[in-house]
Amino acid sequence: MARKYNMLQIGGENYAHHFSDRKDVNWVHQPFNSLADVEEIEALMKKQKSFEFVFVQAPYSETLIQVFRLVSLPYNTYVDHQFWNAAFEAEDIVRARMIRPFKYEDEAERLDKLLSLAFSGQYGDHISSRNAVISQSFKGDYYYEGQHTLVMTGDFGDDFQPILSWSMYLYNDSNRVNQFWAEYTATDGVELSYTLRFYETADMPELKATYVLEGDLLKKPFNIPRKDYDAYILVSAKAKGRGTLRVGNLHKRWTRIEYGEFILGGERFHDEARGEFIHYFDPGDLKPPLNVYFSGYRTAEGFEGFYIMRNLKAPFILFGDPRLEGGGFYLGGETYENQIKKVIQDKLDWLGFKDDDLILSGLSMGSFGALYYGAQLNPAAVVVGKPLVNIGDIADNMRLIRPEDFGTSLDILLESEKALDQDAIQRLNNKFWDTLKQSDISNTVFAVAYMENDDYDLTAYQNLLPVLSRQHARVMSRSIPGRHNDDTPTIASWFTNFYHMIMESRFGRVRHERKKSI
Repeated sequence: MARKYNMLQIGGENYAHHFSDRKDVNWVHQPFNSLADVEEIEALMKKQKSFEFVFVQAPYSETLIQVFRLVSLPYNTYVDHQFWNAAFEAEDIVRARMIRPFKYEDEAERLDKLLSLAFSGQYGDHISSRNAVISQSFKGDYYYEGQHTLVMTGDFGDDFQPILSWSMYLYNDSNRVNQFWAEYTATDGVELSYTLRFYETADMPELKATYVLEGDLLKKPFNIPRKDYDAYILVSAKAKGRGTLRVGNLHKRWTRIEYGEFILGGERFHDEARGEFIHYFDPGDLKPPLNVYFSGYRTAEGFEGFYIMRNLKAPFILFGDPRLEGGGFYLGGETYENQIKKVIQDKLDWLGFKDDDLILSGLSMGSFGALYYGAQLNPAAVVVGKPLVNIGDIADNMRLIRPEDFGTSLDILLESEKALDQDAIQRLNNKFWDTLKQSDISNTVFAVAYMENDDYDLTAYQNLLPVLSRQHARVMSRSIPGRHNDDTPTIASWFTNFYHMIMESRFGRVRHERKKSI
C-alpha cells in the first residue's frame, strides 16, 4: 500500500473536500480558536507523529508559536500570507524550522498550489541526445562527443527549422508540477526552440497539450502546469542562425514549485554551460558542526543521505550532481566550483559558525567532492567511504579492467580535458592531487573506509595516505575486503561510526544525547 502524504491545516475553512478524490493524501483540518484546540493538536501529534506539510491560517500569537514547536520540521510549515507579519520573523522557531509565508494571487491559485504540493517522495530522470533523431533537412556537420552531447555545426536558417526529435519520451506524472530543463550551449547567432507535446496514451490518438519553449523561457527550468492525468511527452527541437549547437540531456523532475526543488527546501544552481548541482540545507539544532554530504553516483535524480544526516541532529547540507548519466563528480568550471564553496560558506555564516565548524563527507563519487572541496575549505574533518580520486585512471581502467563499464568517467575526462590520451588522463588526476598538495590540512581529520580490492580506483587509499601524512593531517581508516560495490553496508556503518567519533571528540556531541527543544 502506497504511503499517504500527510497534510495538516490549522485554522481557516476546511479544505478536506478538495482532496476527497486523492487517495494518496491524508488531509487533516484542525480549528484554532482556543487553548482546547492546542490540546487537540498535542493529542493529534502523539498519534500522527509528524506531517509533511502544515498550512496555517491563523494570526500571530504566543499560542500559535507553541503549536509550531509541536508540528514544525524544517520547511514543512507555511503561513497564509494574509496572516504573515514581522512578528513571525522575530521568532527563533520560525528561523530554526524555516517557516515561510504561503503566497498566492487569489483563492484559485492558493488551492492549485496546495494540490500541486500534495505528493510523497522525489523523482527525476533524463533522456540523452543519443536518443535524438537528426532531421534529414539538416545539411550541416554533426558528431557525438561522448555519450551525452550532440554537436551540430552549420546554417540552421533564418527562421526556426526542425533539427531534432527524440525517439524516447519523458513522462508527465499527474497531480504534481513536473519540471523540464534542457542542457545545451549555442554560439552567438544560434537560437534553439524546444516543443513539448503531451499525449495521454502510448498510441497517441489525441494531442492533449503543447508547449513551445524558446528565448527567456529557456533561461530557467520550465514548470509544466499541474495536470490531473499522466501523459507521455514527446520532445522536438528547432534552431535558427549560423554556428554551433551542443545539445545535451533533457531532464524531467518533480518540483515543489517555489518552495523547493525535488523536496521542500531543495535548491538548484546552473552555470553558463547549463550544468547543474542541487543542494538542500537543514538547520538541525543550530549547533556545530555543519555536516556536508555529497551524493554518490545515481541515475535517478534527487537528494541522497537525508535521513543519515538528519539523524546526526546537527545542521547539514546535501549536494547532488544530476549531470551526465549519474553525476559529474562535482567538477566543473570556475563558476560551478566556486558556487559549491559559496553555498557552504553562506550557511556557515548564517549559522554563525567558524570556518572549521565543518565536516565534509561522501561515499564513492561523493567522496571525491568531500576530499576535493575539503582541501579548499579548512574543515575540521573529512569523512569518506569507497574513495575515488584518480578519475583519469578510472577512465583508463575501462580498456582492460572494467571494459564497457562506467563510461561516465570517459565523459568527465573528455569534458574536462578535451582529449582521451595519456596526457589528458594525467592532467585530470593532477587536478585533484595539485589541489590537495597545495592545501593546509594539518588541523583536519581524514576518516576513510575503503575496499581492499577496489576495482574502480585501485590505489586511491594507497595514494592518499602518504600525501595526508606529509601534510600532518590526522588519518583514521578502516579497510574492508572486496571490490568497490561488494560490501556497501559495512562501508556505510563505518561511515556513520566515524561521524559519531569525530562529532563527540571534536565538538562534544554525545551520540545518544537527548534532543533539546528550541
